[in-house]
Amino acid sequence: MPAINIAIELRRQDSQLQALFVGRKDGMEKAIVEKFGFEIREIEIAGLKRNPLGIVRFIHKWRKGLSQAKRIMAEFKPALVVGTGGYVSAPAVRAARKAGIPVFLQEQNSLPGLATRTLSRYAERVFIAYENATRYIDKGKCQLVGNPVRPDLLDADRDKSYAEFGLDYAKKTLLVVGGSSGARGVNYSMLDIIRSNKITDSWQVLWQTGQKDYIDISQALAELRFSGKHLAFIFNMPAAYAVADLIVCRAGAMTLAEIAVWGLPSILIPYPYATGDHQTRNAMAFAASGAAIVIPESEMVERLPVVLSELMTDDQKRKSMAAAARAQAKPDAAGIIAKSILERINAV
Repeated sequence: MPAINIAIELRRQDSQLQALFVGRKDGMEKAIVEKFGFEIREIEIAGLKRNPLGIVRFIHKWRKGLSQAKRIMAEFKPALVVGTGGYVSAPAVRAARKAGIPVFLQEQNSLPGLATRTLSRYAERVFIAYENATRYIDKGKCQLVGNPVRPDLLDADRDKSYAEFGLDYAKKTLLVVGGSSGARGVNYSMLDIIRSNKITDSWQVLWQTGQKDYIDISQALAELRFSGKHLAFIFNMPAAYAVADLIVCRAGAMTLAEIAVWGLPSILIPYPYATGDHQTRNAMAFAASGAAIVIPESEMVERLPVVLSELMTDDQKRKSMAAAARAQAKPDAAGIIAKSILERINAV
């Protein structure tokens, strides 16, 4: 999503610019990227698992992925390559470096991933969202801009968004988002809350379940008293934010950037197995201002129903949390990044 947001802004600033995405073969990237109207090429690459079989597989896939990335560079002839983190960006960045193509990176988290830390040696500039990232990356290359949210993030109309999701205009909306793949623990905790009738009649739920849990959740909800809408994936997130009065979500850096721009009160449940526990770091930094309440997944079953009940009935608390979230927003990040990229391309 940060790569898509940057590309959307680049296209807005320069309608003639061509953007090509590189994604993992058989990953979820292809469907999402094409939904936003961009071309994508796929490469074979795998993450590094520290066991003999995992290392052998990584080396095999790395060689294939690097060869494919080199071919893409030769055919597309990019003026600049932007890496937005994750192991899938490594072959493309490495191939660009070998071809003498300028490289920029964008790091979303306060604790940069291994890919960004390793690839930063090849980058001319690294756009960061948290000052803490300079502890792991050459500070001279870093530019603190925040995370790039969609340029149209605030364009959604609340009334039209209610209609799009088939929601009740008279009710407040709890938005539940477990990330693009969903979040099984969050999903089943929410299911228990609904089963126990702990969502009051004045509220409804807009719920992204993720593809893996969608069928099971659908079957369970068919037998329950459920007010709202559930979807495997919400493509129109601006509309989802527009109707939300409270959000339950993971603490991915892009999600936090978006809810800050919208000024939404949130209950954050960090993914406990994220590398370096970076989601907890993100969440604690965000919550320090009073913008959110953080619940570790290990405490979710006990605490989530209680916190939800408190916030759904306390309008003033939600209002103060919303103001604290809005104070952390950096809505111009995508514009700043796109402008820097275009300046460098025009200088080539």
